[in-house]
Amino acid sequence: VRYIYHGNDGTLVPWNDTAQLNHLRADVREALIEAILAVARRFSVIRFDAAMTLTKRHYRRLWFPPPGEGGAIPSRAEHGLSAEAFERAMPREFWREVVDRVNAEAPDTLLLAEAFWLLEGYFVRTLGMHRVYNSAFMHMLRDERNADYHRLLAETLAFDPRILQRYVNFLTTPDEDPAAAQFGKGDKYFAAATLLATLPGLPMFGHGQIEGLEEKYGHEFPAPRRDEAPDEGFLAHHERTIFPLLRRRALFAGVEAFRLFDFATAHGVDEDVFAFTNRRGDDRALVLVHNRAKHTRGRVHRSRPYRRVDLPDRPLERVTLAQALGLPARPGAFVRFREHPAGLEHLRPLDRLQREGLTWDLGPYQARVFWDWEVVDDPTGRWAQVYRLLGDNGTPDLDALYREVA
Repeated sequence: VRYIYHGNDGTLVPWNDTAQLNHLRADVREALIEAILAVARRFSVIRFDAAMTLTKRHYRRLWFPPPGEGGAIPSRAEHGLSAEAFERAMPREFWREVVDRVNAEAPDTLLLAEAFWLLEGYFVRTLGMHRVYNSAFMHMLRDERNADYHRLLAETLAFDPRILQRYVNFLTTPDEDPAAAQFGKGDKYFAAATLLATLPGLPMFGHGQIEGLEEKYGHEFPAPRRDEAPDEGFLAHHERTIFPLLRRRALFAGVEAFRLFDFATAHGVDEDVFAFTNRRGDDRALVLVHNRAKHTRGRVHRSRPYRRVDLPDRPLERVTLAQALGLPARPGAFVRFREHPAGLEHLRPLDRLQREGLTWDLGPYQARVFWDWEVVDDPTGRWAQVYRLLGDNGTPDLDALYREVA
């Protein structure tokens, strides 16, 4: 009697539409690579589902556990292999072989891997995968593990910022609950969606996400099982707040000028606030996203250490907010910038912004994007007069303003 295993990730029931192949056999690996190349010659993008299960570490854990260990798949203990025997059978990572062959034989193909279990960095750093699903983005923002995600961003910036460009960020997939179920339809969701639209990498929106659909669907479904209509108000809010960010996606997609900042409060750094800048030519933006149900006030002035993409061998650097935005030193000048999605325009003295950064109040799950920065000289003192009328917080003295207009 011969049994054929279904594919399995060791966490749930096996996938009943699969047959597990023995990747310890070199001829099997070669046959798979040839199949991948055949697809690559026909299509420009290939997505590898559950790719993390074929890394050496997890393939051994699932199918050929060390002797004496049960392994993650029932009945596999009798097939255990020593470390030496496993290495002889699979000396290289399968995905490294795939990437190298595709790069050589079908170089115009984009390879995209679904890789959970916090293997995103391994897939791009070591295995060379062109794009990889960034499950940490969804899970950590949903669970408000903001300090943990800050640490991942900071460590990547210190190692190689280009890795961030290869992440596919998302708030839902067919394997997960819909975004509306995980993040709701209020400010928490739109804070996360703002990060999705403004962080480097590839933003991926799930089926029905912007319409607010709440059914968890499967690829095998011929039609929805629930009679859901799009949430028109939810969709309209995307049009006001998220779509304008996506239209200027080129400003946010790169990492050469991406800088991550501390949000410094009177009680220390508030890790619940994500503060970062990016630039593309003369286009520049500062993004503040508060991922917690509380009020906070802090200052954005000093960046976290980063490695320069163009000079990776240099020591890590830090810059001020004004330096990150590329604002020139011009005595007596002012800075104008717009606030999205509020639509307000703000005015600040340039020298003060260079010296102190920007202080801001944020409510629960509030997201703000400041863009359209412009330095204006003030030889006549008119901008100084406007700034005095507006006050430091941008709240005008209406009586004085009316008198000035009169």
